[in-house]
Amino acid sequence: MSRPRASLSLPAVAMLSAFASLSVQAADPGLAPWLVQMGASTAIVSAANWGKGQVLGVVDTGIVANHPVFAPGQVSASLSACAAVSFKCSSGVNDDNGHGTAVASIAAANRPTAGTYSYNGYTVKANSLIGVAPNANIVAEKVLNASGSGYSTDVANGINKAVAAGAGVINLSLTYMATPDIIAAINGAATKGVTIVWAGGNDSRALLANANTSGLTAAAIKRLVFAGALDTTAAHAAAFSNNAGTGSLISTTGANTSYASRWISAPGTSILAPGIQYGPNAMATWSGTSMAAPLVSGSLLLLQSAWPILKTNGTTADLLLGTATDLGVKGVDSTYGTGLVNLATAFQPVGALSVTLANGNSTPVSAISGSLLTSGALGNLMAIKERLANYMSFDSYQRNFTVNLSGLIQSRPTAASLNPLPTNVNSGVTTIKLSDGSEMSRLHLPTTTETERMGAFANSDRPQGSSPGCVALTSTAGTTMAMGYGVSSQLSFSRALYDDSKLVSMAGEMAVSNLSDLAQGGYHLVYGMRANPDTRLAFAFSRSASTFYPGKPAWGETGGSSAAANTHLLIGLMHKVNPDWTAGVSVGHLTEANGMLGSSYDANSVISMGTNRTTSLGLSLGYSLDTDHSLLAEAGVAFTAAGSSNGLLTGTTAIESRSFGVTFLSQRLFNQEDRLALSLKQPLRVVSGKASMIVPNIDEEGVAYYSKELVSLAPTGREVNFRMAYDTPINRNQSLSVQLGARREVMNIAGNNDAGIGATWSAKF
Repeated sequence: MSRPRASLSLPAVAMLSAFASLSVQAADPGLAPWLVQMGASTAIVSAANWGKGQVLGVVDTGIVANHPVFAPGQVSASLSACAAVSFKCSSGVNDDNGHGTAVASIAAANRPTAGTYSYNGYTVKANSLIGVAPNANIVAEKVLNASGSGYSTDVANGINKAVAAGAGVINLSLTYMATPDIIAAINGAATKGVTIVWAGGNDSRALLANANTSGLTAAAIKRLVFAGALDTTAAHAAAFSNNAGTGSLISTTGANTSYASRWISAPGTSILAPGIQYGPNAMATWSGTSMAAPLVSGSLLLLQSAWPILKTNGTTADLLLGTATDLGVKGVDSTYGTGLVNLATAFQPVGALSVTLANGNSTPVSAISGSLLTSGALGNLMAIKERLANYMSFDSYQRNFTVNLSGLIQSRPTAASLNPLPTNVNSGVTTIKLSDGSEMSRLHLPTTTETERMGAFANSDRPQGSSPGCVALTSTAGTTMAMGYGVSSQLSFSRALYDDSKLVSMAGEMAVSNLSDLAQGGYHLVYGMRANPDTRLAFAFSRSASTFYPGKPAWGETGGSSAAANTHLLIGLMHKVNPDWTAGVSVGHLTEANGMLGSSYDANSVISMGTNRTTSLGLSLGYSLDTDHSLLAEAGVAFTAAGSSNGLLTGTTAIESRSFGVTFLSQRLFNQEDRLALSLKQPLRVVSGKASMIVPNIDEEGVAYYSKELVSLAPTGREVNFRMAYDTPINRNQSLSVQLGARREVMNIAGNNDAGIGATWSAKF
């Protein structure tokens, strides 16, 4: 009984001049033109670390391991072997034909060319790489003799030995035979995750004359590729190349997979490679599907080097086949199979990129909506933004790609510049004495925009039709009731707590001892009373607006799917220690449904920090130097409870933030009604606390796993504000207001400074 004989479909070989051995790989090498035709570039090859860590099995005529195109030790001496069983390898694994050395070079030559070669439409410039994966390791399994022939038993044994040697891709640039021993070897290789590439043949006919192959497992078929050869244009099949034909691979379960769907085309005409038959250092041009196959094998090595998950999942071949450039008849056809190898496309994401959230659900990057609008207390969240700028996502092949999600965090633009103009101080609060001795005060801001009224906390998308303001009634018994809409409750609360015009003015100016500014824009209610002649109590409730309107998000939110408002409860105690000293304390509780310390986000945003509750403690100390000069110092500390969320952020630890300020008020400097106010303050700033962030990683096999990283929420900067305001009447009908302001590290962002000066002249007609 005769044994099936394997043989080389001998390629055409033409001798070229020899090049000298190179001791080191040159920097910034170019690429041979056939590599460029396959979509390769130095960026792509370097991204795959030039195939480092991959092992190519070359089942062929052996390899001259010390040829100058290979790096020392690149061809393993210990793992390479004579795998032939039908003949003895008199020269060991050394190539005594030339074919195996050329094939290995085309797949993984490490050294660039020393000179320039121009021939048959190709120009290979000096310092060009001619191998696809130059940092890959190689094992040679010699199965063909010096004349290029052997038996199926030799080939099957070569496959087995290459698998045992650790090859991830095995190249067989020889006749494909579907014999039982070879089928068994291919199936065995598949169980180890090995991909096999066969040359399609050089007989200008259909593979196996359209005969089917039976006995391969589904896993083996998934890891099997056939290579057809193209001419030097890489647009047409080479005249000698076989084609996929109409045959099929019939799996052990009976599933039918056409040869065409596992066939891919690559340049295979006039490929530069060693020609040892012409001399030890000679170069030659080779043509045949034997040359196309190692180009495919090298491409698979690059992909597996860049993404080990492809080998783990057995999807490397599917990816290369699925990203090929279509040639010939549209779609998969019997001539070109899936088309021309396209590494540029293969190295791009396939399908939608996605990220995994804290709840374990995966969401497409393209579907991510809703941003986080930062507050001054948190700064610009640079630590989180830096991690989001290089965040790991995954395509449909579970390959990791870096995406920039830092745009999900945005800073409030209105806080970046200082408005130097006064806020119309003289025409602000109007006080009316009632007949019973009580007072009614009213603040009405009909002409200002929300941005002018609320600065960093304004929502420019919100309708501007409301007429904001507040009104307060103080009885002769010292009871104060106030209510308002669209403005901060700070002024109303200060009036109810202090019942002293100078302290009210200074406290309203500073607003650092409590969190009332984080729940404004909606309604507020305030009540103050005397506990005894020297002590007052005040209570306040305020909330942010939560009105919905078509196409716009709710007040204070960025995503628009949830309309919950921030609410703030505040209680204060003031005690007049003596005629000169006044001390106060306040305790507040802030609830933010879709925000944290003034930041805001949509409830369903991937960058949500969940619902947060903050308790604040404020202290104040006032001192009257004389009837015209006063000082007020305030300090606040706030504690935000630990929270949880289900996006890219899994929650937060307990957070502490602080604020402080001091104001000096001087009256009657130059006339009986002028006033000078100087203030220095640090607005609310986080001093400790961290956010827990989902961090994707991949293990050595490319499998994704997730950890949590604690990222500091303390901003990089520390905002300090100075303000001077001078108000004076000019005559009965005219007044002048001048303001000077300077802010250091605005919004607690390092390097973000500004200053301004402005004046307003008012006249009544």
